Amino acid sequence: MQNQNLVQREQQIKQGLMAQQRVIKSLFGDKKKADKFLATASKVANDYKLANCRVDSIIDACVTVAQLNLDLSPALSHAYIVPFKGTVQLIVSARGYTALLARNGWKIKSYIVNEEDEFDYIIDGFEESIKFKKNIDSDTETFKYAVALAKSPDGTLYIEIMNAKQIDKHRKVSSNQKGAKPTGVWADWFEEMAQKTVIKKLVKKLPIGEDVANAVAVDDKPIDVEVESEHKSDEVDLNEMLKQNITPKEVEVQHEYVDADTGEVLPSKPDMSVLDGISEDGTRAEEVGN
Repeated sequence: MQNQNLVQREQQIKQGLMAQQRVIKSLFGDKKKADKFLATASKVANDYKLANCRVDSIIDACVTVAQLNLDLSPALSHAYIVPFKGTVQLIVSARGYTALLARNGWKIKSYIVNEEDEFDYIIDGFEESIKFKKNIDSDTETFKYAVALAKSPDGTLYIEIMNAKQIDKHRKVSSNQKGAKPTGVWADWFEEMAQKTVIKKLVKKLPIGEDVANAVAVDDKPIDVEVESEHKSDEVDLNEMLKQNITPKEVEVQHEYVDADTGEVLPSKPDMSVLDGISEDGTRAEEVGN
């Protein structure tokens, strides 16, 4: 029964993506690129970590990625669709912002400054400059600043600097980072997370094109859609089925996966998920912010 409902969910996702096929092809303007995007979107949408998320919110997120002309493939890591309270969030990664800015003729980079480094931020009227000398021989690395720089097509330089307190304040905005010390990906990959944070703060201040502004607008916001209550589908809704208390007599499950964070019993866990290693802020574990 459960396997049948999983198949029905996969069919709902396929039908939802196919319904948006013409829109997606018009957005990309290239049939091969659109077909590749749809194939990747189907794989992402069927990820087991999104099993409890509404199908319509997943489809909307995929269309939004297409509107931004970004790539959902794990290889490029431009954007991620992550679960959030029964719906999904679209997270634009540091690489995604870099791709959007490059498309508009901008250059962007970021780096970490430690207490052991030599660093000067100089403001002379309307001119800003940075002098940074990395201490590559230091035995210790004590975080001091996360720095992001962007250069416009006409050569204008924009700088954003965040100190340790500012970075930590941003970290605590995440629902799973309320403690005094970083946990999870913030503890394991603090520098990468700090770089993503300062890049996003800088991007919000740039005189940029509409596509980049749209990315900032949708980044980190839950995607939810209204459902007409007057019309009920005859199809079985997997989201509702998973909320029910199904006993072993009602359904035979060969393998179950218990979510360590929520305690929910989910379908069989595959060897890996395209969302493995992705934080709430959209940073992949091995991803560097520039």
